[in-house]
Amino acid sequence: MISGSSPFCETRFEGVRVPAANRVGREGGGWTIAKRLLEHERSIISLMRDSAPEDTETLPAMLRRLGGDASLRDRVAQAELDFLCNRLTLERTREGAAAGRGPDVASSMFKLYGTELNKRRKELRVLLNGYQGLGWDGDAYGADELRSTREWLRSRANSIEGGTSEIQLNIIAKRVLGLPD
Repeated sequence: MISGSSPFCETRFEGVRVPAANRVGREGGGWTIAKRLLEHERSIISLMRDSAPEDTETLPAMLRRLGGDASLRDRVAQAELDFLCNRLTLERTREGAAAGRGPDVASSMFKLYGTELNKRRKELRVLLNGYQGLGWDGDAYGADELRSTREWLRSRANSIEGGTSEIQLNIIAKRVLGLPD
């Protein structure tokens, strides 16, 4: 990956035969089951990202320490407000899940919004670090600066995993908003 890590694994099966008695759902209905599984995956992505521990230093704390112009202060404030709104909305969703309602097409909205928000927040960390935010290796960069750069690069994959942001927009348009194909 662009971040220098390789967390993916791929397993291939060839010539596999499964008895009809072990089939899940009706024959030819695999895509319906796969879509439901993807709703669960997107919900898990949202919940894991939201419950992840805060970075060692919050964006407002970084801003106070490193400074920034009015535009950067506005972007940090907006990112913090957006993060809070997303977290509160996810808490209401968890309450619904605890009441027995599983994930639905709203998981696409949470996945899209959360991953785009995460990318913005990681980019702000790099911007706040200035030139030091672009370090890849070497003694000129601190451990936090190097981690911040790699996390920023890793965040780009957020808009791909679990279905690209473009796919999420398509699902939202069709299945949430009811727009035509």
